[in-house]
Amino acid sequence: METRRASRASWLVAVVVAGALVYSWVASALHPFTYPERVAVALPIVIAAVAVVRSGRAAETAELETRRGIWVWRALFGLFLVWELISYRLSPRADWPTVSSMADSIMSTHPGRFAMFAAWLAVGYWLFRR
Repeated sequence: METRRASRASWLVAVVVAGALVYSWVASALHPFTYPERVAVALPIVIAAVAVVRSGRAAETAELETRRGIWVWRALFGLFLVWELISYRLSPRADWPTVSSMADSIMSTHPGRFAMFAAWLAVGYWLFRR
């Protein structure tokens, strides 16, 4: 019985991952800054928001956060902002790339947009599961 349940769960995970990859491929093929692309980006956000509201986890996890964890995220965000501002002020851009310029070069091709979209979905899922 355990083996059958584990097998079913692993198939479900494989189907969900394959579906997410197919969705990422299709969504990343849409033209940037168009209505269909906005819908493709908003759909996972709406699904996650509905799941959070239905589970009631938002209030529970907010109470469980530690001050140290919050400070770690603040420090990382601060370092990111400092790096972005320094890179933005220095030139040439090839020697001092900003995150946005690196993202632009990666996302200039469909496989690059696919990789970034799939990574965005994966990070979002990881954050959602925490």
